[in-house]
Amino acid sequence: MLTRSFIALVFVPLIVAAVYFGGVPFLCLVLLLAMISINEFYNLMARKEFHPAYWVGNFFTAFFIIFAYYGLNRYWEPAQSAILTGAALVTMIATLFLKQRPKEAIVDIAVTLLGMIYIGWFFSYFLFIRALTERGAYLLFLMVTIWALDVVAYFVGSKFGRHKLWPSVSPNKSVEGAIAGFIFCIIAAGIFGYYAGFDRMHSLILGGIIGIVAQLSDLVESLIKRDVGVKDASQLLPGHGGILDRMDSFIFAAPVVYYYLVWVILK
Repeated sequence: MLTRSFIALVFVPLIVAAVYFGGVPFLCLVLLLAMISINEFYNLMARKEFHPAYWVGNFFTAFFIIFAYYGLNRYWEPAQSAILTGAALVTMIATLFLKQRPKEAIVDIAVTLLGMIYIGWFFSYFLFIRALTERGAYLLFLMVTIWALDVVAYFVGSKFGRHKLWPSVSPNKSVEGAIAGFIFCIIAAGIFGYYAGFDRMHSLILGGIIGIVAQLSDLVESLIKRDVGVKDASQLLPGHGGILDRMDSFIFAAPVVYYYLVWVILK
């Protein structure tokens, strides 16, 4: 717990500052998190004796993030689709020329593309959310609500958890922790939204959406690790696991929050 707390105290202010000030430091932060996460994901796949095309996945993950930073305009969505199409084509062609085990080529292509989408494409939404306000208020909103959810769910689950949430996927998560995390996610959303001047109703609705989607996103990453047979994606952060373990709740929440913002609040 001391190690976890120390790492959080060191890195959280740096992350918040990067989000608040934006620019190249924020781009570098997202790019660093994405590049570490994609390699952690591919290393997990390698444990299953799959052979993802690391260089292809790394290239397109970086490309998604950099494009998101420099291509912030109303045409970004069709352009993203074009990039994803190109990524699929390059992955298949690279598999044709480089793979030495044709019987497993379909799986190798699939896990390579999955990593690009799961990490590269979904992480790019952090930049799109950040760009919606001058100081990244909506992205800070997402961060605060998920952090509140994770912290409360962890402590309540550890102390009062009696009923397993989904033991076949994540044996340590409890129903009590999940409910407490969901409630405090909404509370955090209401408090942050009030001081940030957001619409109260939309803040609470977003808090509820994040409280559900973030926990589902966490469970999906737990399912991947369960399938591989490991507890953490890596041991990069003592007491926390890997970067992917710290980002798991954000991966699905970011695109969902972005589309709620642009389709409902900012339309």
